[in-house]
This record gives sequence, C-alpha cells and structure tokens, in this order.
Amino acid sequence: MDNKEKQLTLTVAIPTCYGGESLSDTAKGLRNSKGVGNFRFIICADRTPISPEIKSELSKLGVELIWNEKEGSQLKKIKQTVDVCNSDIYVSTQDDITFEPGTLKEILSVFQSNPEATMVGARVLPLPPETFFESAMASMVRVIDHMVLKLKGKSNHLLASGRCLAFRTEHFKRFNLRENIVTGDMYMYLENRRLGGRFALADKAIVKIRCPQKISDQVGPSSRYQYALKEMVSYFGQQVAAEYKIPIKALVLSFLEEFIRHPISLVSYMGVFIYTRLNKQPEKKVIDPVWDVDASTKQINK
Repeated sequence: MDNKEKQLTLTVAIPTCYGGESLSDTAKGLRNSKGVGNFRFIICADRTPISPEIKSELSKLGVELIWNEKEGSQLKKIKQTVDVCNSDIYVSTQDDITFEPGTLKEILSVFQSNPEATMVGARVLPLPPETFFESAMASMVRVIDHMVLKLKGKSNHLLASGRCLAFRTEHFKRFNLRENIVTGDMYMYLENRRLGGRFALADKAIVKIRCPQKISDQVGPSSRYQYALKEMVSYFGQQVAAEYKIPIKALVLSFLEEFIRHPISLVSYMGVFIYTRLNKQPEKKVIDPVWDVDASTKQINK
C-alpha cells in the first residue's frame, strides 16, 4: 500500500450463535493479521452462552462483545454491528474461519486500488480433510474456488461467500438488512448491486474452512441453497435467476481441474450431491433464518 495514501480504517465483525472454541481460534487468527495495524473487532452473539474462559480470551484480544438475550438471524446481528461501525471498511466473517495472515491486507488493498469497489469477497479453501466424507466436501469447495477464479470480473452468485465479505461502511449502511433473510450472502450481493455498488474479488485473500465431516451436517446447508433462488426472486425479481447460471466452459474446466488432482474425492462428492438432492428438507423448515449449528465444522484446529 502506498504510504502517501490514507490508510483505510477497518472493523471486523463476527455474528454468531455458537460460543465455542472455534470462536476463540478465529479471533486469534484475525489478531495475527499482518499489515493492517490495530482494528476494531466486534462479536455479536446469542443462543449459546460464551464461557468465562472464552470471554476472558476475547477480552485480551480486544474484542467488543454484544450479547443478545433474544435469538435472531445472522443479518440481524450483522446490522447491529454495522450500526455501531465508524471505520472506512467493514468485514463480516464467521465463527469457524481460519484467516491467512495477509488476508485482511489483501482485502484493504483491493479497496485502496479500486475506488469504485463497494463490496469485496475473498477466496474460500478447505482445511486438510480428516475423514473420507470431509475429503469429498473439500473437493466441492475447491471446484467452487476454481469457478470463482474463472468468473472474476463477471456477475455470479458464487463470487459472494458469507465466510468473508467486506464493504465500504458508508455504502453498507444504506443496505436494507432484513432480519428474516435465510441466504444472507447472496442477499447482500444483490442488495449491493441494487444500490449501484460494485463487487470485486480479492483473489489473493484466502480464508479456510473445516468442511462437514458427516452427511447430516451437509443436508441443511444444501437444502437452504436449493431454495435460495426462490427466496432471492421474491425480493429482487425474476431477473436475478441469471446470477445462478454458471457458464458451461467454466463449469467443465473446473470439474476437470479437480478430477485430475482429486478424482476419488470428486466422484464421492457427486454421490453426496445426489443424496442431498433426494433428501432435500421441506421448505417450511429451511426458510427459518435461525439455523441449527453444523457442529462438525467448528473443529477448525483439530
């Protein structure tokens, strides 16, 4: 970053309903970020009480904790944190994410070099899998990453992952953050566009996730995804269906690239894909914006 340019100020926020060890580990990883100086760090939580030990660790890391007695959706908690944010840039992430030391710096660099960018996404990659099922899910994450890189500069729902999204705060405060939204990342992506914003991919910014280790932890997220388009159409109109279309060339090349490197994992994932489509949860269960915790994904350092 050019020293002559004003350094952008930063706030990082985590909306969560899970106060376990992964929350502490994610916070430590964020505080180990390089090249961004000190930044404001807010966690907005409900549902699962945070133990005194983890509260103490978060306090030592300079985390501001907002606790809600009444449980609410992810977007409700995001709105609470952005309402008190006064920095240039606001980053929303989750409680089970592993940040590379340079991720936040790369995100700020995109905002710095691209004044028109109002929303920036990071790449999402899997942590090394520990089980056969997890290796299948890791294959899916890598396929999506291949496609994201091929779609850079275009408009597609795959570009916006709620695992790590950043905004110019002034622009983000204009969003209508509805509390009953299920697919929050896609909603924010489309709301950004509705307000005339520009999305940019920070392709050198990487976050890593623990993939589900059992199929029961994948059925819920898969079901929510299968209903996502219907939800977004109800808010933004039928034209958003174009955002869900993936160019055939990008799709084929991404699957081929993954098959060459991880053939067994990819074929296994295709079996998971078929199973989750055949066992899709009913819409009345999926449209609840307050999700159950997918417990196996919280084991981020194991």
